[in-house]
Amino acid sequence: ARTHQHFQAAVNDTDSEYREWYEWRGETEPETYFEWGHIANFNFDHLPVRRYLLDAVEKWQPLVDGFRCDMAWAVPNNFWREIHDYCNEADHDFLLLDETIPYIADFQAGLFDMHFDSTLYFSLRQVGGGEDAELVLDAIDERGEAGFPDHASFMVYAENHDETRYIVDYGKEAAKAAGAATFTLPGAPMIYAGQEIGQRGRRDDLAWDHADDDLREYFSSLADVRKHTPALSTEGDLRRVDYEVEDGWDDRVVAYGRVTDDEGVVVVLNFGEEPATVSVPDAAADHDLVSDERVGAGESTVSVDSAVILRADSLV
Repeated sequence: ARTHQHFQAAVNDTDSEYREWYEWRGETEPETYFEWGHIANFNFDHLPVRRYLLDAVEKWQPLVDGFRCDMAWAVPNNFWREIHDYCNEADHDFLLLDETIPYIADFQAGLFDMHFDSTLYFSLRQVGGGEDAELVLDAIDERGEAGFPDHASFMVYAENHDETRYIVDYGKEAAKAAGAATFTLPGAPMIYAGQEIGQRGRRDDLAWDHADDDLREYFSSLADVRKHTPALSTEGDLRRVDYEVEDGWDDRVVAYGRVTDDEGVVVVLNFGEEPATVSVPDAAADHDLVSDERVGAGESTVSVDSAVILRADSLV
């Protein structure tokens, strides 16, 4: 930050030892990203900068379980590798998560353990706004098309601190469907603070006194189902399945399977405001694991408000 003592020394004295720590566009004006004027860009070619930052990593690594690395593309890959190697040697389970929009497949190669899935995030926003719900499956396919191996790990999310809350833009039912997508598509689900209680502000204090208990119970059930359903974990493969919307908006609904060698489930998401009646594979049961209720609406058809998860072991 510009208020840091090293920057103050550099900007006030061009002969300062810290002058080479930063990139400059003028004598007193540092380079910045996105015109974030308060944050001056480091010069990563200068070895004392790297030593200083590695010292910070060494200080914090024993105290936390991992680092979320913002704007990872703004730091040289070889420096991320230094950080990864140090942290991994100190703690094999230490997590390095890169926040890069769009994601970068090169970061899989010994730099980061998990990646922000911004592609799925933006697809969920598009679907909430009226685009075809199949986009969420296309987003998963894009991982391989971008060059990621099948074992790459992604953090999946529907809300963050930079965007309007999903529930504000698209309504509660769509927000429940988007939440279910993050718990049932391949990846590690992230709930942004307050998402599970219907928080409407992005960065304000959590409104516990106005919590939506129905929504909180729904997210708790999603988490419980995922925890106890191996097909929804990293072990489960994603499989496209045949389905048909018999009553409701065709493009507001998407269904897919998740399977392991031993079990399978069919997930149906409905981003529309009204319930939909959907025909699903014969393998799917009519008992929703999330609500713990029967949702059958006829032979091989189910009624879906926002999301259902159905046992379908014969998909294996």
